[in-house]
Amino acid sequence: MANRFARRIRSGEIESIEELKSEFKSLAKLSHPDLLGPGASGEDFARLRGEYESALRDFMRHRFGARGSAPSGRVPAGARPGALSDDAWACLALLLKRGFPKVPRHEKEALRYEYARWRLAEAVGPALRGALSACEAELLDLKARRSGALNPALALLRNLIEYAHDRLPAMRTHILLSLGALRADPRIGRGYRDFASVLALELGIGGEIDAASEEH
Repeated sequence: MANRFARRIRSGEIESIEELKSEFKSLAKLSHPDLLGPGASGEDFARLRGEYESALRDFMRHRFGARGSAPSGRVPAGARPGALSDDAWACLALLLKRGFPKVPRHEKEALRYEYARWRLAEAVGPALRGALSACEAELLDLKARRSGALNPALALLRNLIEYAHDRLPAMRTHILLSLGALRADPRIGRGYRDFASVLALELGIGGEIDAASEEH
């Protein structure tokens, strides 16, 4: 039997966990055996509770994973193989605006942040999702330790977004120098280095560093 809550979450009728809890409580009053009196089997309530717990556990997947308006992450016609779409850069900008990397403080903030993160993961595609997760985990660790490496790491991501939009030659040089410095910084983990390096290479930046490393 289809999960009545999951269907309504996917359709947008239930938009938050609080709304899901409220809906469950309303329906529970109509099927709880203690409220129905002697002879009530409780079977309907058990089914309702099972559907609720399943919907609560997978709320984010139901809420965002099946939305038709999600970015496809497809490469625009005429773009070179592997190139990120303009939408991917916009999604990265949105995630940074939401406070990436962060541990949301409350439900509303969590929904906004997780939605932005999901959009970016969809836009970059399977090849970069693992790097994105590793990058986020490492930046959260830097944030927790109040490391001075966090701000330069985030600044590089913002500069890459700006360069993807404007393509200013002077900014390209600045990005190249920042990328080289962060790659050499022992405080920066491999997850961030991989993610940032791929983003830079998508813009034609960073190949010089790789070539120099191979020569030595």
